[in-house]
Amino acid sequence: MKKSLAEFTSTFFLVFVATGSVILDNVNGGKITLAGISLVTGLIVSLMIIILGKWSGAHMNPAVTLSLAFGGKFLRKDVLPYVLAQAAGALTASFLLRQIFPHSPTLGETLPSISAYWAFTMEFILTFFLMIVILVGARKKIKYEPWIIGAYVALGIFIGGKYCGGSMNPIRSFAPAVMNSNTDLLWIYLTGPFAGAIAGVFTFNFYNKSEEVK
Repeated sequence: MKKSLAEFTSTFFLVFVATGSVILDNVNGGKITLAGISLVTGLIVSLMIIILGKWSGAHMNPAVTLSLAFGGKFLRKDVLPYVLAQAAGALTASFLLRQIFPHSPTLGETLPSISAYWAFTMEFILTFFLMIVILVGARKKIKYEPWIIGAYVALGIFIGGKYCGGSMNPIRSFAPAVMNSNTDLLWIYLTGPFAGAIAGVFTFNFYNKSEEVK
């Protein structure tokens, strides 16, 4: 229960801040800018890991949870409770934002400006390297790991935000899309990040096994 509550809370704040900053940018005529959205989202990721990571790991991302389970780095019995908690947190955040900004046209959705194929590819690549960053930081027990992960999230959004949305997180895209009844391109964000995260875990495991053999 404590782990699920931590995942609910951390994911709620991630989606509330990440999508909320996009909404505010639209409301204020682009004054926050993509750089501002990137920095704010990266910061909330770092803070949630620092504050709630000791209880649940602060995954805030079903792609991270599922890929860790596939890679043997997370208990499979905990996957469903984590994903349900993440979904509940994200949907609650989007629901509240809908009440606060009832006239928002996108509700902070991640929407591609390029073809669906290339948006999928970008999401795959960005999430692949996100998993590598997470796993390397955990293995080496880097002191500033939360800030490094947050910095990568900010960088990923800054690089991909204009083109694919820079989601790297299925639930961050799922919640506003469902709340806004706009799911036509949601498949990009329900497949690309999952595939990229799983590929990242298996790549990390492959190279670490190779090192152990040597």
